[in-house]
Amino acid sequence: MADEEIDRKIAVIFATDVVEYSKHMESNEKETIKSLKVCEKILRNLFKKHKGRLFATGGDSFLVEFTSAVAAVNCAVEFQQEIQKKNKNDDKILNLQFRIGINSGDVAIDGNNLLGDGVNIAARLEALVLPDGVTVSKVVHDFVQGKTDYSFQDLGVQQIKSNKFHAYDLVSETTARRISQKKFSSFAILAATSATLLVTLAVGYFLF
Repeated sequence: MADEEIDRKIAVIFATDVVEYSKHMESNEKETIKSLKVCEKILRNLFKKHKGRLFATGGDSFLVEFTSAVAAVNCAVEFQQEIQKKNKNDDKILNLQFRIGINSGDVAIDGNNLLGDGVNIAARLEALVLPDGVTVSKVVHDFVQGKTDYSFQDLGVQQIKSNKFHAYDLVSETTARRISQKKFSSFAILAATSATLLVTLAVGYFLF
């Protein structure tokens, strides 16, 4: 008997988490959770606005499906703007910073969950992002080029574990900009562990 065929599709995957979340939790758990809830409300409202579907979450991490690369990128920039505005204007809530990685690729459908390299590469990209930044794959870059006013900084081809991909930092007034390419290359080597943890925790949340 042949194995059951896996349903697949092309999707735009948006991956985000909090910078130094564990450190925040260790130093002030109550205020970290309070601030994260405020940030999550902003995030969920933006997902609704830009027609994104949250399909996995775990602690501080969120994995979201979009049908449009332009919508995903606009959502990411708007979220970073809103978070920075909150951090500047609300001194009663702990400041949190986020990193966002966006990829478009083939994914396997498992109920409401999505799996596969399309998701993994988004998580790898997210692990490379500077605080307050957005990093996208070449596929996403090519989709949105000419359709938005954003510019991009070419980071070249990166390889983390079995995933090899071309990455770009999105450059805007509010997103972080990388200064040293050499520093980036060293950081890329260290990013694999956190990227793997993001996918494992987020997917595991739904499985268990």
